[in-house]
Amino acid sequence: MQKEMNVFLSEGCSRGRIVTMPVPEVVPGTVLVKIAYCGICGTDQDLFSGECSFAETGQVSYPVRLGHEWSGVVEAVGEGVTQFCKGDRVVGDNAVSCGKCDACLAGDFAHCAHMLNVGTIDPVYDGAFCEYYIIAAHHLHKIPEGISLKEASLAEPLSVAYGGIKHMNITKNSTVAVIGTGCIGMAAVVLAKCLGAKNVWMIGRNESKLESARALGAEIINIKQCDAVQTIMDLTGGLGADFVLECSGAPETFKQAIDIAAFRATVALIGFYEHRENDVNVDTMVAKALTLIGVMGEMGNMAGALSILAEHKPDLLPIITDELDFDECIAGFTRKNYPNAVKIAVKIGEED
Repeated sequence: MQKEMNVFLSEGCSRGRIVTMPVPEVVPGTVLVKIAYCGICGTDQDLFSGECSFAETGQVSYPVRLGHEWSGVVEAVGEGVTQFCKGDRVVGDNAVSCGKCDACLAGDFAHCAHMLNVGTIDPVYDGAFCEYYIIAAHHLHKIPEGISLKEASLAEPLSVAYGGIKHMNITKNSTVAVIGTGCIGMAAVVLAKCLGAKNVWMIGRNESKLESARALGAEIINIKQCDAVQTIMDLTGGLGADFVLECSGAPETFKQAIDIAAFRATVALIGFYEHRENDVNVDTMVAKALTLIGVMGEMGNMAGALSILAEHKPDLLPIITDELDFDECIAGFTRKNYPNAVKIAVKIGEED
């Protein structure tokens, strides 16, 4: 008799349910992972509510199995898999290649012509809100020693932040400003601190979330109490920040990022913007000779983020502000239930 597992399915309109499904069987080239933790992302919450552009335009097919921020332990490996074995602690990419196109057949999975999105929009690959997860071996990464399974569930948002950080030559003399107190903003703080930046400022308005940033080593700037641009200029003697990571997508933060940037600074735009930005002086960007980078998920970023974790072994737990058991996870997909959450981690399996 085939073994069964519990799976969470989102049905949109703030409805979801845990159902029973067969545990997938390994086939050549794949790995079966017993999921330990899966984080609830803002995108998960949007898809759960159905109040997002993806649902409005039909880019998500319900029911959808959410979950692209996960960690787990290898349960079994398929034929031909030699780089992993039962008991290995792993995390996975947030996109899955088709394995059949010319690029995949050549081993160039990053340029797959039919890439699938893990647990989000069409074309979709089932997400990891389940007890057992099957995925191609080439999309897995071993968790560094000294990083717990709970912390490792943050590897995906860390990889997104790394997409901006990797373009920044951060040194012990660098000043870094991070806008946005969500998980990716916190991840940017962690990576900048690991790379030895002289000052890392976190800019936001939620005092509870700002305290999480302080616990990660950031200096905090609460825009409810001061003007962020003026504060950064005062702290830098009028120079501004060498590197800026805009992770919120909130109204006015694009302009804020440009205004706090120093001459020849690099500005990474990681947050999505709900509306067009019309109050931006392009001449400021030109006069400052800024480098602007748009950041999206990219193959290779996970390995880059994990290499920094392996070397520096930072404490990531301040990012995880709430933890839920799998059987009570539905509450976590509604923002108003956890208004001060930075990251909600759902415990699905065993800990280390």
